[in-house]
Amino acid sequence: MAIVMISSASKEGREELASSLAAKTGWRVLTREDLIDQAREYGIRVGRLEMSIIKKPAPAERLSKEKNLYLAFLTATLCDAAENGNLIYCGRGGHLLLPGVDHRVRVGLTLPREARVQQVVRALNMAPDKAERYLDQLDVDIERWVRFIHHTDVRDPSQFDLVLNLEHMGMSNAATILCETAGLTDFRPTPLSLKRLDDHRLTAKAKLRLAIDPRTELADLQVQADDGVVTVTYPPQQDAFGETIPAVLSSLEGCRRIQCTMAETSILWVQERFQPDSGSFQQITALARRWGAAIELVRMMPPGHPVAETVARMSAGKDQARLSDRREARDGGVEDDEVAPVGDDGGLARTQEELVGIGRSGGQRTVSGGTDEIISSLEDQGKYSLVVIGDVFLDKGHAARTRMTRELALSIRDRFKTPVITSDELKTRFTFGGRQAAKLVVTAALVVIAYLAVFSHQAQVLDFIGGAMHEQRRWLAPAVVVVFVPLLAYAYGTVASLALRLLKID
Repeated sequence: MAIVMISSASKEGREELASSLAAKTGWRVLTREDLIDQAREYGIRVGRLEMSIIKKPAPAERLSKEKNLYLAFLTATLCDAAENGNLIYCGRGGHLLLPGVDHRVRVGLTLPREARVQQVVRALNMAPDKAERYLDQLDVDIERWVRFIHHTDVRDPSQFDLVLNLEHMGMSNAATILCETAGLTDFRPTPLSLKRLDDHRLTAKAKLRLAIDPRTELADLQVQADDGVVTVTYPPQQDAFGETIPAVLSSLEGCRRIQCTMAETSILWVQERFQPDSGSFQQITALARRWGAAIELVRMMPPGHPVAETVARMSAGKDQARLSDRREARDGGVEDDEVAPVGDDGGLARTQEELVGIGRSGGQRTVSGGTDEIISSLEDQGKYSLVVIGDVFLDKGHAARTRMTRELALSIRDRFKTPVITSDELKTRFTFGGRQAAKLVVTAALVVIAYLAVFSHQAQVLDFIGGAMHEQRRWLAPAVVVVFVPLLAYAYGTVASLALRLLKID
């Protein structure tokens, strides 16, 4: 039993290769278009989701849930199709589905540019120059889609087992090569790969149930199945869902046990602008992984800011509207009508997507105002293990911004009894980098030198503390001890702290 995943930007090329391989093997073929049709029948508006990713409409913060619903549907359908035998699937980025399943062959297909242009000319009745521009835009859209869905580059060669270039090869020969490759012992199913396939199916079906059930569709849940045990993790501020989840999954086929766990802790990140490729993001997510924490994003906007006012208007009754949208018409969460953009969201949606992708999302919201509004918005949100304040009050001068940031940190700490640090302090207190490595080496060297000096000159040290030398200058020994011991203790403590940080032990 093998699963052949053919990926190409050319719809005609990948489907022709799949048909040619099926003619040689008799295996079942599933195409991306087949799954999209089934997804539409299920209520997922894939076309609208694609347009939302390309055009960035107002409800961008809701796309993560719709993406997860779409991915869960694809995964569950593919796993069911592959359960009873060999399968051929062709799509844009199908090779990125079912990660960890070893009996899948991930195939990339490349067609000559001229052949692709002629395909578009015939299929869409376009002039060759327009077909060229169409293909350029299509490639950009596909790359954007795959990066959004799978968080990787669709052309990354490390994601393929085999890449077929049809510039000097016919489709029949390509299918023969692929047929021989699929028959290799490297791609035969093993007990471990079959278990991973079952885990993927159970995880996907659990996600689908939780996403479409009105009792849990608004929750930010992380779902993972392992050998029939479904573990659902929710952020601390959504602990009310803990009692509902078992009821939703109670009749799930293949599920032996349901474990509902609250995320061990939660980190709140307050900032005006977020960048998922920034150093602060990497540091906070690394800390969240070490702590098993969810990260909640709060975008702090100055009073009167046009984006903040628009978001505030949209937020009024948003959850209720989302519920009614799902119950009345299963539209995948993306509106039928065109939605005018709200403008720059400060990277909030992109950062949220990245957190969802790594399983560390604790939700996000926008707050308009200053310290009082932030504190008010945190009421009844649960306890945070750490609050990180990044770049806020950006419309103020440097001195005023520093003072107001410090006042915000003190107010949150005093009100909620929670550790509060700035993003700059995060670099020095919780992360290990080049500066910390240099500090570790220097302080460790000082500690070693101090201990060697003391223990290799014990007679002189004892004489200095209580011998003849001490009798000559009684005041000197206490003074040296008072200075030396705290310095040594500080150096030793620094070495221990940095070593534990290097080992990721907090």
